[in-house]
Amino acid sequence: LSVALSGTVLARCPACARNFANLYCNNICSPDQSLFTNVTRIVNRTLLLGKRELAVVEYQCFYQQDFAD
Repeated sequence: LSVALSGTVLARCPACARNFANLYCNNICSPDQSLFTNVTRIVNRTLLLGKRELAVVEYQCFYQQDFAD
């Protein structure tokens, strides 16, 4: 959903939309997240049927220059 919304905003620049989607997917799906991600804020949330879990709502990412380029 987040990638689809950004695609709408970035529709005028397909390269920007692809770059953003690539960055988003690397942030969310990388098996090496712990090497470049620092969670800075979590919250408790309640799911259906009263089940509680932690959710990450803020994080910092650290990239090497060659990845950013």
